[in-house]
Amino acid sequence: MAYFILGALLGRLGIINKLYLYSEPLSSNWGWVKFVNNTDSSTVSSDGPILIQQNGKWTSYAIVPKDGNFVLSKTVISRRDTLRCYVDEPKQSFWFLLQNNLVVQPSTYAMPTKLLAISDIEGNFWGFKAILKGANVIDDDLNWTFGNGHLVLAGDFFDRGLNVTECLWLIYKLETEAEKNGGKVHFLLGNHEVMNLKGAFKYVRNKYWHNADTLQLDYEKWYAKNTELGKWLRTKNSVEKIGDFLFAHGGINRKLAKKRYSLAQINDNTRKSIDEALTENEAEQNPFTGIDSPVWYRGIVQQRETQQEIEQTLKQFNATKMIVGHTIVNEIKYLYNQKVIALDLDHKTNAENGKMYALWFENERFFVIDHHGNQTTLGNK
Repeated sequence: MAYFILGALLGRLGIINKLYLYSEPLSSNWGWVKFVNNTDSSTVSSDGPILIQQNGKWTSYAIVPKDGNFVLSKTVISRRDTLRCYVDEPKQSFWFLLQNNLVVQPSTYAMPTKLLAISDIEGNFWGFKAILKGANVIDDDLNWTFGNGHLVLAGDFFDRGLNVTECLWLIYKLETEAEKNGGKVHFLLGNHEVMNLKGAFKYVRNKYWHNADTLQLDYEKWYAKNTELGKWLRTKNSVEKIGDFLFAHGGINRKLAKKRYSLAQINDNTRKSIDEALTENEAEQNPFTGIDSPVWYRGIVQQRETQQEIEQTLKQFNATKMIVGHTIVNEIKYLYNQKVIALDLDHKTNAENGKMYALWFENERFFVIDHHGNQTTLGNK
């Protein structure tokens, strides 16, 4: 399905300057809607590369900045090529290599010596970069400097922001660099990753519809199973245990815990559910991607679970704490007598005010770290 009608002309011209397109919402599916938001002024800007495998060949689609305009790029590539990702303007870009093998990630890991955790970046590249740099996870050139540390990204890097593709490629790049240094990047699926993979585009910014038409590549194809980022995302978990800590975007609720699935079973079923048909019944009742699943559940942060239920869930997985995002809190904090840590902050507002925060763990203690690297002990609430 084509979202706009200007792509062919722009493709022939090869250059886009300022383009503003408007459209009425398309048909809805029980509340999840593919639409262009007429109050969103975002339009064509740099994006990609979107890498698609067809007939045994890989093609790169990108919109790249040049001399104040944007140039279309469609190129057949080799998997050995070094690729470039632009962020908003030519002054900010990074190079990366494709991973040799995309494999399903383990569900459990040993406790690292140090760990940084954050969630719900939602395409906010500059805020993401600021906190990673402040915590010495990366340097000015976006290279991994965290040694054997672990970086936990607890879901929702899609939607709302204007640099989703750039955030994903940076994470992809850092994964490789971390592994080479004995570290690890943990990218967990959140509800917005699942929504985009399942074709629910309600929160996708207009930029992406405009870019999709400009590239003559429907947005729904950007993360399909024959794309590099689509394949990569389908190797990810919704829940992981790192040391004694359970990480999930929304959290494991008491009903799912009572079914006594292992973490690996939860993750396997989540990945299988990603490519199942999107229906109202599936969204309401699927325990792995539905409203009460680890990618969607808000009941833990909203404190709809009892202390006993939280402790029973932790005991089942031999964990001491559950660390979750998804539901915004005013500050990173403990809940349930330090059995739960709530991570999700209003990063958009914080970044606009020149502030970013994340969770830091080192020497058996938790801290809140800011974009300057300042640490304060996580309080008891």
